[in-house]
Amino acid sequence: MKLRDPIKLIPRNNWDYGFKALSITLAGLQNNAKQMHNIENIFQQNPVWTNSGRTSLYAILKSLDLPAGAKVGVPLFCCSVVFNAICQAGLIPRFLDSNMNDCNISIEDLRKKRADLAAVVAVHMFGNPCDMDAIVAIADSMPVIEDCAQSIFSTYKGKQTGLLSTASFFSFRCGKYISAGEGSAIFCRELELHNKIERTVNSFESWSTLKKFINSLSTFVKATLYNRPWYGLIGYPIGMLLDKKLNLTAKDGFETGKIASTHLALIDARIAHFQEKINIQRKHAQMLLSAVVMPGNFSLPSEGDNCSNNWFQFALRFQNTNQRDLMAEYLLNQGIDTSKYLDNVADEARSNYGYDGDCPNAELLSKTVLLVPIHYTLQTCDIEHIAHSINEGSQVI
Repeated sequence: MKLRDPIKLIPRNNWDYGFKALSITLAGLQNNAKQMHNIENIFQQNPVWTNSGRTSLYAILKSLDLPAGAKVGVPLFCCSVVFNAICQAGLIPRFLDSNMNDCNISIEDLRKKRADLAAVVAVHMFGNPCDMDAIVAIADSMPVIEDCAQSIFSTYKGKQTGLLSTASFFSFRCGKYISAGEGSAIFCRELELHNKIERTVNSFESWSTLKKFINSLSTFVKATLYNRPWYGLIGYPIGMLLDKKLNLTAKDGFETGKIASTHLALIDARIAHFQEKINIQRKHAQMLLSAVVMPGNFSLPSEGDNCSNNWFQFALRFQNTNQRDLMAEYLLNQGIDTSKYLDNVADEARSNYGYDGDCPNAELLSKTVLLVPIHYTLQTCDIEHIAHSINEGSQVI
């Protein structure tokens, strides 16, 4: 597809890693301190640091000492690296269905499958918190792990996500909030389990200075290609050519490791004032919610009761795949790149993780959800253009 003005193409994801971020990471090359006071002050806990969210989940599961081959409940409608981490820990994913309205775990399906499970992973999808009271009540003594990769600073009944369960983990890789390149934090309120997790992580490989230096520079280059004007000119065409085999987000692969001091430095520098960025993105979400007119062929996202959503993603849900694909094509023609999030997750789960087809809502979501950019780095005129284009597109799909 030939873009009318590739220089102005709005990226689907936000890679906020410019010269200032690069300078902070390079300054942290020789700093191996693990105590980052800003995040400790926010969460009132001392985190355990790893190189990625999937490594954090792996470390938590290994530390729980679950029986080999035990089943871990996980929503089908989530990133498949979560399934991979479960398997790497010697466990089996037991797929859970999702709610159509908020894309989070179906409480009814969790209750139905509870007897099969040894643990459950609750994913706060798109930054909107799960119904944690119901999940914890159904779990009873079973461990509950919060996947907060998308939900930093989201709250549930006044409490931060990540502080509502047995253990939790956050992700700070580029494409997520913070955009530190890589990195993840684990939180655990039980001292014995916290110490087990720490011992597990201490066995992982550390970063060499050379590897940290190369990673900082390569992340800066990738982030440059994921921002205008280079995204439409180079980043997007390369991404389409390489598809899933080698893409700019580098999701494939799973290598456990400790966090790099470069990533720690950037996380600590940004997180203290990051709520300001989230407030901008919340404002963008509210602008779209106010400006987009729903004609009946798609629904808009909403904020759950007693929850505060960080609006990490803005998800339109269509009645069928054809409508979603037509809207994606229309918006691309208007200079707006979108994401058909988890489009092939059911097929991947069937082929690689034993999924047996018992999550119909999740399968439908994977084929009808379209993520629209609302990044805090966008301008008001960008959001107005996105809203106008969605309204125009709804008339032709």
